[in-house]
Amino acid sequence: MSNMLKAFEDHERKVLTFDLYDCLLNFRLVPHFVGQIGRENNIVPELVENYFQIYMERVKYSENFMTYHDLLHKVMSYLDMEFGTKAFSANAEELYLIHKDLKPHADVVPALEKLRDAGFELYIFADSNLQLVQKYFETFEDIFSEKSVLCVDEVRCYKPRAEYFRFAAQKFKLRSADDHFHIASNYFTDIEPASKMHWLTVYINRSKTGLLEKEEPSAVLPNLTDLEEAMVNAHKKIEAEERAAQEREMQAAMQEEQKEQAAEEAKRQREQQLRQQQMLQQQQQQLQQQQMRLRGAGSYTNSDFDGGAGINPYFVPQNERDLELTEKMRHMSPTKARALAKARERAIANSKMFNI
Repeated sequence: MSNMLKAFEDHERKVLTFDLYDCLLNFRLVPHFVGQIGRENNIVPELVENYFQIYMERVKYSENFMTYHDLLHKVMSYLDMEFGTKAFSANAEELYLIHKDLKPHADVVPALEKLRDAGFELYIFADSNLQLVQKYFETFEDIFSEKSVLCVDEVRCYKPRAEYFRFAAQKFKLRSADDHFHIASNYFTDIEPASKMHWLTVYINRSKTGLLEKEEPSAVLPNLTDLEEAMVNAHKKIEAEERAAQEREMQAAMQEEQKEQAAEEAKRQREQQLRQQQMLQQQQQQLQQQQMRLRGAGSYTNSDFDGGAGINPYFVPQNERDLELTEKMRHMSPTKARALAKARERAIANSKMFNI
């Protein structure tokens, strides 16, 4: 089993979609042909090629759809208008026919055969019609068929319209569970809209242009030769990013848990401090009550005792034992209470005498 299959074995399907022109087929013949028409009419060919690309994009992305054949004729008429000639329109049909002569880049067929043998489903996104694309099937060693191609006549629009890519996803049943890469050489028409579809992408940078960070592809290659290795590395990069994201989430969760634990500990300490304060207040209150009882126990008069409302303590209570004795005396007869009080008073007096 190859490294690619090991990396992709968890996926239900392995799918690759390709941009046809520039990525698979060398499209340079088409603008070169238009530039040569300009040269023959004393117009700078590079300027003609630039205008050709501009008008191609304008007509493709206009609201009203037209077939690829009609689009080429329309663009050539615009070039006539731009340069004040009729030479371009006169060669519009030949421009269409030379599309049939386009050939794959040297790296394409070997790479496609290798991918097919590895079990990948291969599909083509073509910004042209089926009549032209059918001419390329033999060139691609019959790797593709009508069922594996999406043409503009079917979807009724051109890339990079979102409708094109949504239609492709539906036709080829592209799902998030699949291992799917879109592979293209045009950043504007393919890489950017495919990225917005959340597809993995490989930019075949044959023209050696720069990149856009916002829609950065999963991998960048000069050709298809190392596509297998690039996709394996792309998956490893994704897995590393996912692990890093999980670690960040776990770290954030741990920090949140630590905050909650710290908050709980702070709450527990506050509650403990509150309980301690309450206990201290209770102890202070009890002490005050004891002091008040001690002071109050020595303030009874003879009239209190004689009237039966209290006792006449001949001694001032010195401790808790004296307080208990005083409480018992409340329930004694006056005679017995007086005798007991005098006895306790003598004991206190003797104690003071011996302490002197």
